[in-house]
Amino acid sequence: MKETNVNADLSHKTIVLIYMLYFGDMVSITPFLEVLRRAAVGSKIILVMDARFQDAVRYNPNVDVIVPFDRHGKEKGMGATWKLGKKLAALHPDILLTLHGTTRSTILALAMHPKHWGGEAGTRIDSLFMDWPMTIETYNSHAVDKYLKVLERLGVKDLHHSGMRTYTCDAWEKRADDFFRSKGIGEGDRLLGLSVGSSTAEKNWPAKNYGKVADHFAEKGMIPVFFGVPSERKLIDEALSVMKNKTAIIAAGELSMGEFMAAAGRCSLAFTNDSGPMYVFDSRGVPTIAMFGPSNAKFHHPLGPCSRALSSWDMPMGPEHVNKTIASGKYTPISKISVEQVIEAGEEALRKAGK
Repeated sequence: MKETNVNADLSHKTIVLIYMLYFGDMVSITPFLEVLRRAAVGSKIILVMDARFQDAVRYNPNVDVIVPFDRHGKEKGMGATWKLGKKLAALHPDILLTLHGTTRSTILALAMHPKHWGGEAGTRIDSLFMDWPMTIETYNSHAVDKYLKVLERLGVKDLHHSGMRTYTCDAWEKRADDFFRSKGIGEGDRLLGLSVGSSTAEKNWPAKNYGKVADHFAEKGMIPVFFGVPSERKLIDEALSVMKNKTAIIAAGELSMGEFMAAAGRCSLAFTNDSGPMYVFDSRGVPTIAMFGPSNAKFHHPLGPCSRALSSWDMPMGPEHVNKTIASGKYTPISKISVEQVIEAGEEALRKAGK
C-alpha cells in the first residue's frame, strides 16, 4: 500500500500502541505520548510494552493502560504473542500504532484485528493489512522527532512537547530519600550522578576515566554517586580504584528502576554513556553529559538545555544499527574522548544551569 498522509480522527477512540523496546527507549517516546494524549481527546491509550521496563511509564499520565509482555520469559513464544493479540481484540481497538515494527508486532496486529492500523511495518506482509504504512526509521533526526513524525503523518498539527519526562510516586521518592539519608547525605548536598555501563562494552567510556572525572568534581564539594545494575560493579570498582576522594556512594544494585528515577532527580550533574540512565537523568532535568562511540549522538543525544553529547567521531546519519557499526569496526573508539573534554563539558553545564 502506498504511503500517504491522512487526517485520522483520533478522538474518542481506543488506541493501542505497540512499543517493546528498552528502558531508554520507553523514556524517548514520552513526548510522543504527550502529543498523542493532547490530540486524542477522550480516547483510551493502551501501551503494549516489555514487562521489564514498565516502571519507566507506570505513572505517566498520558497512558491509561499498560499491558506488560514478558517477551523474554514465559511469553517468549509466538503462540503467547497470538494469545495476547486475541486478548487485546476483546477491547475492540479502533486504532493500532506500531512505532517499531517486528515479527511480534505483526502477529499481535493480525490477532488483534483493529479497525485501523498505522506505523512501521514489521514484516513484508504488513503493508497488505495496514491502513497507514509508514517508513519512520529515517535516522535523519532525533529519536523523539522520528516518532512525532508518525503523528504528523496522521494529521496532528500541534507537535510541541515538554521534552522527555519520567514520573515517579511517593513510595519511590521516599525510598530514594531513605537511601541517601542512610549514606549520610543531607538535603543541601550536591550529588554527582555517574552511570559507567551500557548495553555493550564498546559503548562504555573507560571506567577509570569516570573515576578521574568524579575526583575533579568531588574536589569542588560534590558527592559522586555511582548508579547501575549489580553486573556493573566491576566497572564501578575500576573507577573507584583511581579515585583519591573517598566520599563516593555506590547505589548500583540498591535501587529499583523507579527508585533510581527518583534518586536521579536529586543530582546536580550527571555523566553517562549512551544508555537508559542517560535518558532518565535528562528527563529529570539534570544537566547530563553523555559519551558516545559507535552509537549515533545525533539520533540519541540528551535534550535538556544544559545537557550535551560528546562523540568520539562525526558519525554520518544512516540506517545502520549500532551492533552493525561495532561489527564493521568503522568507527572511532569512545576512549578517544578525553577526560579534559568531559570535565570541561561538565563545568560548562553547571555554569549554564546556575549550579
